[in-house]
Amino acid sequence: MVILNNINEFFYPMKKIQLILSALLLCYNFSGVLAQVEPRSEWWLKEPYRLVQTNLREIDAIDFDIDIYVNSIKDIGANTVLINVGGIVANYYTDLEFHYQNPNLKFNMIQEVVTRLHNEGIRVMGRFDFSKINELHASRNPDWLYNSVKGEQVNYNGQVHTCVNGGYQQEYSLKILDEALTKFPLDGVFFNMIGYQTRDYSNTYHGICQSDNCKNRFSDWSRGLELPEVETMEDPVYRKYQQFKSKTSNELFFRIHDLIKSYGDHIAISTYTHAGTDFYRKESNSHAALYDNFVPWEYRSAHNVKSTLGSWKDEQVSNAIVHFYGYPARHTADARWLSQQRLFQNIMYGAGPDFYCIGRLDNLEDRYVLDNMKEVFQFHKKNEEYLHHTQSGNKVLLLHDYHSGGEYNGIFEILTENHILFDVMEHWCMNTEEVPRRIDSYEVVVLPDISRLSDAQCQLIDDYVQQGGKLLLTGFTSTKDEAGNPLNKLRLKSLGAKPDYTAFEKEQGTYFRIFKEDKKRLGNQSFQYLDLVYAWEEGMLCELKEEATGYLGFIPPAMIGPPEKCYYTEVTEIPGLIHQEYGSGQTAFITFRIGSVYHHKRHYGHAALVMSALNSLLDHKPELSLDASPMVEVSRQVGGKQNFEWYGLLNHTGQLGNGFYEPVPISNVSLNFKPQKQIKSITSLKNDQKIDFSKNDNRIEVILPKLGAYDILLVEYED
Repeated sequence: MVILNNINEFFYPMKKIQLILSALLLCYNFSGVLAQVEPRSEWWLKEPYRLVQTNLREIDAIDFDIDIYVNSIKDIGANTVLINVGGIVANYYTDLEFHYQNPNLKFNMIQEVVTRLHNEGIRVMGRFDFSKINELHASRNPDWLYNSVKGEQVNYNGQVHTCVNGGYQQEYSLKILDEALTKFPLDGVFFNMIGYQTRDYSNTYHGICQSDNCKNRFSDWSRGLELPEVETMEDPVYRKYQQFKSKTSNELFFRIHDLIKSYGDHIAISTYTHAGTDFYRKESNSHAALYDNFVPWEYRSAHNVKSTLGSWKDEQVSNAIVHFYGYPARHTADARWLSQQRLFQNIMYGAGPDFYCIGRLDNLEDRYVLDNMKEVFQFHKKNEEYLHHTQSGNKVLLLHDYHSGGEYNGIFEILTENHILFDVMEHWCMNTEEVPRRIDSYEVVVLPDISRLSDAQCQLIDDYVQQGGKLLLTGFTSTKDEAGNPLNKLRLKSLGAKPDYTAFEKEQGTYFRIFKEDKKRLGNQSFQYLDLVYAWEEGMLCELKEEATGYLGFIPPAMIGPPEKCYYTEVTEIPGLIHQEYGSGQTAFITFRIGSVYHHKRHYGHAALVMSALNSLLDHKPELSLDASPMVEVSRQVGGKQNFEWYGLLNHTGQLGNGFYEPVPISNVSLNFKPQKQIKSITSLKNDQKIDFSKNDNRIEVILPKLGAYDILLVEYED
């Protein structure tokens, strides 16, 4: 012990000198001279990314060890970090009067994080949240605050909700951003909780903001209307308010965008919208499932990635796989196999792995998921040359509308579980210049209860069919204008139904009969065991146009009890499926919300009807044939130089009710596809092994001997 003490005494002056030199070097690095990360324009589009968000708490500054923090990021394989810089809490020494500074700061934490990560070649994005302000500052600025429908402020754990149209979000937020961007060479900026928030972290609803700022601005914008107090699309004033929210939120965000970009075009902007952003932030979490006791949607990551990359050509998607279950369980991890599944879905549809946790990686109190996360991050890192900057090349397009709810989910599930390769596009993007592909580049377009369409969009869709396109649609598609105002008419001319219809409600005991002659034309094997399908959903009773063909027959609500009375007495000829040739194209129209029924019940009859409409009536020839269980999800991505393509395979067998467990390996998964040109090799990227393949009638058949949790089959072509 004496020797050790003497050695420490001998080296202590030298350690002081080292610390001084390190501090000087830190300041020198901070200037950007030695930083290994270059400020490249559009790096988010041009370079592969693997993002980890560590959402720091105030207490994380107490024992923050920069070496441990940096090593944890490097160990998982991330090349981009998202860390909270300011807003609710400033994790740096701020000079602004109303910017609450972390009381536990012991050094300029953000400055050192940025410098050290940059020196490791890791980009840093700063997180800001202007939705709330510390109660000490709120009390001095009441005109900055949100007011509930009861006229009350919302104070949650000492943080008070702010108003979108108040001075804090409109002006002071820009001062905070200006200070942070002056101090730190950030590679990106992320905003949390943007827009008009109406709920607190306990999911308590407080209603539409009734502040004077909101009242006056809405009145000026709407020419005298009063703010609505109830959120219902049945109210025309509320529909107007929806437009107001979108317009004012975008105006603020574009002002913020201009400020950030004044510091350099290389700074990526990210939040939960496409307007003015480079990274469209989305999340895959179990928050709603935790509150409602639902099973988390298996395809959340798939939807989030596909709907972004399919809607905007110059937008990257940042889909965060959330570590925790939801707000009530912030320190408990979600099922690790579900998290891994979500993370791989990011990759298999063309995005990067993206993981978000509360606190730091090194102090998580539920770390079971980290090995799964690391495995996928390292898989992406090893194979990034093939996984970055690819396109789908799919022939089927599914349109999405947030008002379609379960209808969209159900159609998404039917297509996925039947191994149909498809893209997703937000329906309101279809006639914009920002879309990566026009709808006329697809062989089939699917509209699941897309009720809100403008006249221009209706014309675009009709022209698409007229020129040879194929349309599959369900529910009340085209019966409202773009703002959601009911028009109560089918407005698409390409449909085989007349414009006028009679709506029927969701009522027990409602069915559609499948007639014998229908089964011959629809051709699905399932119909030999099935004479009707359940229709416990909203729909419409339509009259056929003369040239159209109707299938199925509506059965009005039948008796459901007692057993002696469980029979129906009437089968009509009112069709549930209508086929029409229009110009050079054709349409198949399912007149009720069949996807919503499937989403809740997963009945094979509804899937069979949708697939019959697609394959038999519209004569769609899938480019991929996959001989595997519906529990195998498949995707395809094509390399930008057309020198390779690959098929992503995800094994869903680990799910049992609300539980997600390690998937059971599946043997001999067979893929049959038409190659783009002469194949050089096919490789399992997960196992790093070459796979034998055979050629038959210009198609390739390849059998993957064993599929574990996931894999990618890389098809490389001869030069």
